[in-house]
Amino acid sequence: MKRYVPFIVIALAAVFISTTGFQCSSAELTSARLYVQQKNWAKAEESCLKELAKNDKNEEAWYILGQVRHEVRNYKGALDAFDKAGALSDAHKADIAKYRLVIWQSAFNDGVRFFNTGKDTSAYYQKALDNFATAIDAQPDSAMTYFVAARAAMALKDNKAADGFLETALKKNPKYGDAASLLGELHYGAGIEKLDAKDEAGANAEFAKATAAFENAYRIAPENPNTITALIEVYERTKNPGKALTITRDAVTKEPNNKLYRYALGVFLLKQAELFSSGGQYDSAGAKYLDGTEQFKKALEIDPAYADANYNCGVAFLNWGVSIKAELDKKNESVKNPQSNPKVEAAYKEKFKLALPYLEKATEVRSDDIALWQQLGRLYALMNDREKSRAAFKKMDDLMKAGK
Repeated sequence: MKRYVPFIVIALAAVFISTTGFQCSSAELTSARLYVQQKNWAKAEESCLKELAKNDKNEEAWYILGQVRHEVRNYKGALDAFDKAGALSDAHKADIAKYRLVIWQSAFNDGVRFFNTGKDTSAYYQKALDNFATAIDAQPDSAMTYFVAARAAMALKDNKAADGFLETALKKNPKYGDAASLLGELHYGAGIEKLDAKDEAGANAEFAKATAAFENAYRIAPENPNTITALIEVYERTKNPGKALTITRDAVTKEPNNKLYRYALGVFLLKQAELFSSGGQYDSAGAKYLDGTEQFKKALEIDPAYADANYNCGVAFLNWGVSIKAELDKKNESVKNPQSNPKVEAAYKEKFKLALPYLEKATEVRSDDIALWQQLGRLYALMNDREKSRAAFKKMDDLMKAGK
C-alpha cells in the first residue's frame, strides 16, 4: 500500500529585526544591540550570554538572543531563547510569534528538500525528520507538520515514532483524512511483516488497527477511491467480506461512472469467486465470476486503456474457465468410465477465448509484468497453442532473470 509522494515547499514569510532605542541598560545589552545593528551575530550572542549570566531574568536579552540565533539558523537555540523571553514578559509577544512562524516555514521547507532527496539518498531522511521536529517545536499545533514527520519516520522504518506523529496529527485535526489513511497504511504494513514472521496474533492486532484507521479515513472522505480500495483490502485480510461488498457496491451506486469503483468491486467479486472455486462451490463461483467480469467491462467502457482492468478481466475469464474444467474433472474422478462432455468442454474453452484479448491488451502497458506473462503462458497452453505458450513463458523467465 505504501507509496512515495514528494512534498511541496511552502512560500516563506519575511521577518525583520526590530531594535529598541538605546535605553539605560547594562553594557552587555547595549553592546548586543550595537552588534545586531552591525550584523555581527557572534559578538551579539556573546554579549547576550554575558548579560544573562549576570541576570537570567532579563527578557530583552533573551529576546535579542533569539533574534541572533535565528539569523545564524540555530533554530532550536532561537526557540529556546524565545520561550524564556515569553515566560518572563509579553513585551515581544507579537514579534516572537512572527519569528516562530518563519522558523516553522524554514525548517519545514528544509525538511521537505531533504525528504525529496531521500528517495535517492536515504541518509537524508534523518535530516528531514530533524528539521520537521524543529518545525513542530516552532508551531506545535500544525497537524500537517506531524504528518510529514510521520512520512520521514516511516522512511526510516521507525514505525513507533510514525504512529505517534500520526496520532498527534489526528488529535490536532480530527478531519485529517490523509493522516488517517497513512496510519492505516502503517499498521497494514506492520501486519504483513508480522505475518511474514509467523506472528499471527501480532498481525491480527495490526490489521485491527489498520481497519480502524481506514474506517476513520472513509468517514472523513467517503468519496476517496484510494480509501475505498484500502478498506476492501483490509476487510478481506480480516475476513469481513460483507463489509467489503457493502462499501464497494455503495461506491458504485453513488458514482457508477467511476472506473476505480467499478474496478474495486470487480476485484472483490473475483476474489470471492476464487474462494468459492477453491472450496468446490462451482455454481457460486460462476455467479461471482460473471458479476466480476461485468464490473471490469464497465470500467473498460469508461477507460478502454485501463491496464489493471484489462488484466483482471482476463484473469477472471481464465479462472472461470479453469473452475468449469475443475468441476468436470472432479465429476470424472468419481466414475469408473468418464465420458467427455462436449457442452462443458465448450463452456470452459469459451471462457479461455474470452480471456485472451484482455490479457494480450494488458501487455501493451504491463510488458514487464511477470505474473501477466505467466497467465498468458498458462492460457495458451490450455488452448493448445504451444508456440505462443513457450514464448510467453520464455518472456516470464527472461524478466525473472533480469530481476524485474
